Amino acid sequence: MWKRILLFATLIFLAACSSQNLSLEDLKTAYPETFAQPVDPLSDEKKEKLGLPEDVPFEVTHVASNVEDERVEVLYQSDGSEKAVVNTLYEPGNILQESELQVPLNSGAVAGVQEKEDHIFVEWYDGDLDVIYQLEYYGPEEERAEKAMNVANAI
Repeated sequence: MWKRILLFATLIFLAACSSQNLSLEDLKTAYPETFAQPVDPLSDEKKEKLGLPEDVPFEVTHVASNVEDERVEVLYQSDGSEKAVVNTLYEPGNILQESELQVPLNSGAVAGVQEKEDHIFVEWYDGDLDVIYQLEYYGPEEERAEKAMNVANAI
């Protein structure tokens, strides 16, 4: 009986967590000034390559973007202390930062992971798209690395 209740509660929780709409069009609709306005001038090709995670491990209450030359930054923020910043660098050349820890992603790419004082930094190159994705994840220290990798795998 308790196992069924626990399973049901887990399924409800997962359904609630996965109900965030984080696609390009959904973000443009939900955040017309802070997200859509800066990314609208991008070419369709750049919009397709934009590193937008399908899911993040917290309730997103604010999204903002910043576009500079060949770089787009997207900030996902919660009401609490959790946030994720994703940078997409177009036609980057070989500018990856050195990282001792190398982790394979679900996409097949290998990401460099660095633990910083208050966040986890994850960076990888997608050769098919010719972009570098950089993720900074800020959240509870005990789950920070795992949640950062979940976001990286959701891009």
